[in-house]
Amino acid sequence: MKFGMKAAYLLFAAFVVVLFANPAIAAMGEIQSFTFKGTETDLLGMKETLKPDGKPDAHFVVSLRGVGAITGVELKALGTDRAWDTIPGNEKWGMIVRDGNGEDVTTASGSFSTKPFFAFLTLHLYVADDGTAFSEKREYEVSVSFMDGSAVTAKTTVPGMPDIFKPEEVEKVELPESEELSAVLLGIGDKDVVGKSEKINRDGVRDAHFKTRFNTVSVVEEISIRNVDGTSSAWDTVPGNGTWAIAVYTDGKLRNREDGSVKFAVEGDTTLDLWVADNGSIAAGATRYEVIVKFNDGTVLRKVAERQEVAKTAVDKGILSAVLIEPTRGDLTSRSEALRGDGKPDWKIALEMIAEGRIINFIVRGNDGASEWDTISGNGKWLVAVTDSLGNVLNESNGSISLNVSGKKEFDLWLTDNGTITEGDVKYKVLVVMSDGSILEKDVVRAKEGKEVSKAGMPSDRAQVSDKIRATYRGKGPMNYLKKAEVSSLLASADANPDAHVLLKLINIKGTIESITVKAKDGKSGTWDTIPGNGVWNIVVTRAASGGILSNTDGSFNMEVEGDTQLHLWLADNGNFGVAPEKFEVYVAFEDGRLLKNTIRK
Repeated sequence: MKFGMKAAYLLFAAFVVVLFANPAIAAMGEIQSFTFKGTETDLLGMKETLKPDGKPDAHFVVSLRGVGAITGVELKALGTDRAWDTIPGNEKWGMIVRDGNGEDVTTASGSFSTKPFFAFLTLHLYVADDGTAFSEKREYEVSVSFMDGSAVTAKTTVPGMPDIFKPEEVEKVELPESEELSAVLLGIGDKDVVGKSEKINRDGVRDAHFKTRFNTVSVVEEISIRNVDGTSSAWDTVPGNGTWAIAVYTDGKLRNREDGSVKFAVEGDTTLDLWVADNGSIAAGATRYEVIVKFNDGTVLRKVAERQEVAKTAVDKGILSAVLIEPTRGDLTSRSEALRGDGKPDWKIALEMIAEGRIINFIVRGNDGASEWDTISGNGKWLVAVTDSLGNVLNESNGSISLNVSGKKEFDLWLTDNGTITEGDVKYKVLVVMSDGSILEKDVVRAKEGKEVSKAGMPSDRAQVSDKIRATYRGKGPMNYLKKAEVSSLLASADANPDAHVLLKLINIKGTIESITVKAKDGKSGTWDTIPGNGVWNIVVTRAASGGILSNTDGSFNMEVEGDTQLHLWLADNGNFGVAPEKFEVYVAFEDGRLLKNTIRK
């Protein structure tokens, strides 16, 4: 297969060389399909203006088959004088052409760059209109020209769209100067929509929120915010000048174009929500700012923003608890962005929250200004692995997440220590970023400071009951490995009493067992486990009832299982277990974070 692909590539390369050496032998292609896709994109303006104008463009798709080189594309609105092509400077309007990968085939001037193709090619055509062509239902004809002078055509029908392509009708409403514009600064808000750049990209930091209001009928062309005293500060919607962006919203809808610029019509009483990345001056509170709105008729409105801080408690309401737990099991991350372990257990943050919407990022951030983990792919920050209450990994293969939530949810966040967690001098926050830009935030509490998880690392109510874990009490003996205590070595002498015997069956389970625990349901009548050094009495694991110890000498137990597995558990009875084993549960913890449990049967 690889040889065949290589041979095809070499054949095509040779063909292209010959094609350009002798254009006369270029082969023709044929149009497989020609369709109208809609009016969602704004790439160009009227006539031959190849810059966005705030109005949607018509989008057509042409699929071709053959071997040759394309030299131009023309589109006609049949029954009208309107036509578009890729030849600048003529009477026809301009066109932007992109290939199937989204790369521009037309140059900055609108001319067509010769496009060789082999077998199949898809072209996306974008054209603007003033209402002449698209005001009613009509046919459109596309013509694709080849290097040998030949051309192929195809037709498609587009329904009338009389309102979409009409030009703006701008009318200025004169207001008293004192009432023209109002502006307030609401402080650091609960959204993250921009970063410290000209792009409208989130950076995981809550943005500052300005709100401005005016009453006019016009077209907004530019917005800027400048300091009038205090710290030098500037934000605007002008691309390419190096000034940080302003994200502009009306009624919850983002109005910025892809390059950060704005051009949109307003009709009467209008409120704009403006979001900017704080340069430190807004949080500091000692600087005043002026909001400036420019319109396409030359009118400029400006106002110094009145500061009206809002309560910051609202940003915490969605996260109920965030508890940091020392490594005992689960290895999903490493010192990288990759979703893979490094052989060392991860630190875990047990998260409980209430939210509605879609989560697009989890961030764990230290107060040292340097420690940060997240689920954003490609930003160089170490990964946060996310699992649900069943231990299922929720990250995509590149580490990113997109989770729809409704109501109360529990997640476990796994991360590799950068040195600050063990040292314990840094405090952390968990930030949950929603798709609408809102951020939920909560201080992380270490497990030893709360009641959610015991110091011993014993299983909690977060374990999932599973019928794949089946445990049966088999009485006392015949083996005797342990005494009534936690021993540091299984080579220590046992007491005179035969151990309690539990038969454990795992049904169709694949994974690596990291620990096994037997625990009373009342939390008081006894606990045994395979975790050394936590003060809990030991469990010895054997393959058969007659022996063959699988436990390590220090009492720990790790084993890879697949399918059906049968194990025998031995523990020193404390006087409660053998009397009522059905009042106890067995927990099995897996390396991937799953924690399954079931009641022991008698």
